Amino acid sequence: MPTSLMDIEVLLFAAARESVGSDTICVQVPDQAVADDVMQALGQTLPELSGLLAACRLAVDCQYVGPHEAISVDSEVALIPPVSGG
Repeated sequence: MPTSLMDIEVLLFAAARESVGSDTICVQVPDQAVADDVMQALGQTLPELSGLLAACRLAVDCQYVGPHEAISVDSEVALIPPVSGG
């Protein structure tokens, strides 16, 4: 039986947004996906982010999450690259 997929919209910020040229991207992940599935889908969909993804964090519903955090279709998901300030 084929795996069901869901579309997840991911908000992009800073260097990620600049690399892609957009502030959002939609990726497909399996139903019952976790954060790591979203990161893998981003890497496959956006090869231009391959050098940046390892340093990025994923936030779900305004909270940083680990790789095993569940993602639902109605979650707000954001890719947060490293930031610096002064």
